[in-house]
Amino acid sequence: MGLVAMKAATLKKAALGVGSLLLFCGPASAQAVASNAGGYEIHTIKGEGKFTLLGLRFHEPTVVSGTFDSQTADSLTDDEVNFSTVLIPGKRYLVEITGGTSSEGTVIEVDGWSGSDLTGLSDIVADDATDYTIRAAKTIGDVFGADNEVGLKGSDNADPSEASVIYVPNPNNVPPEPPFIRVFYSNPGNMLSEDFEGWLDAEDFADATNFPLNYVDGILIEEKGNDDLRLVVSGMVKITSTNLPVSEVFTYLGTAYPVGATLGNSGLENSVTGSATATALEADIVYLPKADASGFEQYFYSTLNAPPDFPVGWYSLNFDPADDVELTSGMIIERRGSQNVFNAPVDPPAFYSDL
Repeated sequence: MGLVAMKAATLKKAALGVGSLLLFCGPASAQAVASNAGGYEIHTIKGEGKFTLLGLRFHEPTVVSGTFDSQTADSLTDDEVNFSTVLIPGKRYLVEITGGTSSEGTVIEVDGWSGSDLTGLSDIVADDATDYTIRAAKTIGDVFGADNEVGLKGSDNADPSEASVIYVPNPNNVPPEPPFIRVFYSNPGNMLSEDFEGWLDAEDFADATNFPLNYVDGILIEEKGNDDLRLVVSGMVKITSTNLPVSEVFTYLGTAYPVGATLGNSGLENSVTGSATATALEADIVYLPKADASGFEQYFYSTLNAPPDFPVGWYSLNFDPADDVELTSGMIIERRGSQNVFNAPVDPPAFYSDL
């Protein structure tokens, strides 16, 4: 993998003593800068038709937090808050369950509300007296620039086959629905009309500038231009746990925490299926992208306790110890050992409690 993460104690000392932290993340093709609870991350998008996998690890600020008083099958209620006055119509928000329930860390997408009620929800996991926070979801325009300031190759013909493509996991991935929603940039002055300028959905050519992104998802970018591109994502550091829904055989995920997160401190071992015989054939596999976008390094969790040479822990497919391997911003989990879908809770590094 190349570089591994520095120890948490070193990071804590740097964060508290200097007030900001710079970490060069070779495997992630990224640099992360954090000051207190905010900062930015610099990603490298590889060119020449390669695919870059990344996740959003700096987040929009919290706009409201509180405790839910009641729920129904499709709504959540906080009697102390009028959501109609604090949330902006037309935006998607992410409700994060932060305490008071075994579903702590779950992220719920919210598009509708009325008064003290969040409405139109599904798969409600909150109970009475559940603590929560709400933040806006970043959009395609927020991350890549409303006018493609990041510089992805666009199309003069509103043709996704000649443009760079952003692949976002489709939450409705049930055939015949495609596994990814594809977004591309149609250049101003294209040969069709102004209706086809800007960020577009490759399926129906609808305006995708405000298409919402969920940080639990890993995003694939196919850059068809010749040059590598620089993408800066700024925001706040999330300091609470996050449930990553592993819903597909190969699930593309974001890793939520920009600095100090490793396989060993992530908590993933508590949800993925490990191997009691130290063979990756029976374990779930975590794929972390290589810095040059040439492929992935693969890791599994071994529950076989055979010290001193092979204790319980994370290993590469070559059986190199991997507890200290840094999590890249995006990853893939292959359900090789798990038969059913599951949530994979990931924890922030311990020193995040001081942010």
